[in-house]
Amino acid sequence: MDQPGPPCFFDALARYLELGIGQVEGWLSPQSAAMIAHVSLAQIRAGLRGDVCEIGVHHGKLFIVLANAIVGGERAHAVDVFGDQEKNLDRSGAGDRAVFERNVAAYAPGARVEIVQESSLDLEKAGFLRNRFRLMSIDGGHTAAITQNDLRLAEATLVPSGIAILDDILSDQWTGVITGLANYLAQGGRLVPFVLAPNKLFLATDVANAGRYRAILRRDFALALSKCDLEFLGAVVDSYWEHPYYSREDHAGLRRENDDLRRERDELRRRVSELEAHVAAFHASTSWRVTAPLRSLTQIGRQRPG
Repeated sequence: MDQPGPPCFFDALARYLELGIGQVEGWLSPQSAAMIAHVSLAQIRAGLRGDVCEIGVHHGKLFIVLANAIVGGERAHAVDVFGDQEKNLDRSGAGDRAVFERNVAAYAPGARVEIVQESSLDLEKAGFLRNRFRLMSIDGGHTAAITQNDLRLAEATLVPSGIAILDDILSDQWTGVITGLANYLAQGGRLVPFVLAPNKLFLATDVANAGRYRAILRRDFALALSKCDLEFLGAVVDSYWEHPYYSREDHAGLRRENDDLRRERDELRRRVSELEAHVAAFHASTSWRVTAPLRSLTQIGRQRPG
């Protein structure tokens, strides 16, 4: 019988993408889910820290991906009008807060989650701009005005090297989204589009980071890459289609990233153990014992008033 391997560094994320995501109501392509998880882990590997956020969480299908791809003291912020449907100006979704909270408890039980039941149009006056995010999903209202507002919120709160992910960018049902994006860019918006994934547009905080993230995704999702270097509203983007990158049968995409993180963690632990052994050996050495009286005198001298 095969022995079980070491636990996955982000085991809750792995379980959710393999088993749980299909149990949560919502609209999210498996390819886009894997890419979002992947860039979040790439940020963590690069040492980038900050909270994550989704505007418009519905029942949590995408939000749970974000909540399971955080570390340390990071928090996952969920923004939705939920039952306050009079604030849902375009009727683009009707999330149920109780269902959302049950899904988060079931599939992201260890995450630090903050829920903001509010329209994104009212977030600025509620002090939302004090937050700092490394990753934000925008999937709330789908009018041009709300899209433009949410992109400006992302621009104001993303840390350098952060990413915004805009939903329904090419939907023929929600043309306000691309109109709002075009207006945002035409009026000096600084976020830079760099990847079109199924139903999603990825934007970086600057051109250099846009190129860096494009290179990461080209390398790690090569089989899903459809077209490179497409013109898109003054930017250059790559386009991806569906491919089963996250499965139990392979180690591509996210699973490989998880394995890399685990190996890095194990290597750091090994190096720490080696350093501790060197320190212990030095303390036990003859030279350390012989010079002990001298060190004591030096310490006493330092403690005397000048």
